Amino acid sequence: MDGSRPLFINDKWRTFADRVKRRDNHRCLQCGRSADEVTLQVHHAHYIEGKAPWEYALSDCRTLCKGCHAREHGQIDPERGWTLLEIVDLGSLDGVCERRNCGSPIRYAHLTYHPAAGYRTVGSTCIQHLTQKDQLTSSRIVQLYKNISEFVHNSEWSEGRTKKGKFYLTTTYRHHAIRIYGSEKHYAYQLVFKEKGVKWHSYDDIVPLPGRSLEEVQELAYVVLKGKLARDGEEREQLREVYRRLM
Repeated sequence: MDGSRPLFINDKWRTFADRVKRRDNHRCLQCGRSADEVTLQVHHAHYIEGKAPWEYALSDCRTLCKGCHAREHGQIDPERGWTLLEIVDLGSLDGVCERRNCGSPIRYAHLTYHPAAGYRTVGSTCIQHLTQKDQLTSSRIVQLYKNISEFVHNSEWSEGRTKKGKFYLTTTYRHHAIRIYGSEKHYAYQLVFKEKGVKWHSYDDIVPLPGRSLEEVQELAYVVLKGKLARDGEEREQLREVYRRLM
C-alpha cells in the first residue's frame, strides 16, 4: 500500500487483478460475459487478516462481472441456487414481488428459498431469473480453483533434505508427494510418485519456476500432480486449461 492511497487504487493490485482476469480469459466465471459486455472485477473467495488484496494465491480469486460480484457479497439477490417451494394464486394482483429492485404487483406468488438470502416471494417473471442453471464448464473450473485453494491453505508441509543435503519442503497427496526446493522467487518443484504397496519411488524432473511465490509454486505443482493422476480425459484437459491460466 502506498501511503494513504486506498488498497484497490494501487499498482500492485492492478497487476494482480490483471493476472486473475487474464487467467480467466477476461470473462466472468459466473455468467460468462466478456470485458466487452460488462465491467469485470476480481472477487476474493475468502479473506485472511493482515493480507493485502494482491498477496493471495491466484486460486483464491475469481473474475466476476460487477453484477455477479455484487451477488456474491449479498448486495443483490443471487441468480442461482434458489429452491421453488410453492406457487400460490392470489386471485388478483394483491401481492408484491420481493426480488430486490423489483416490487412489481403479482398474482402468482412463488415462494422461494436460498441458503444465503433466505425466503423471497417473487412473481412469474422474476422466478425465471432466480432459477436459471449454472454454466457447467464455468462451475467445474470454479470447483477446481476451490480445490487448489484448499490444498494451498490446508496441506501440511514438513522440512527435509536430500542425500546430498539439499533442503526442501514436502507434503503428501494420497501416496504421492510434492517437493519444493529453493527460496523466495527462486523456487522449483518436483513430483514424487509411489504406488500403494510398492517400496520404491519414482522421481519426476525438477521444474524451476523463477519469479514465483511459494503459494504459486504450490498451486502449479498440485495442478500438475492432479493432471498426471487423472484418469478421465475431460478432467485432464480442464487441469491443463487451469495450468495455462495460472501460468
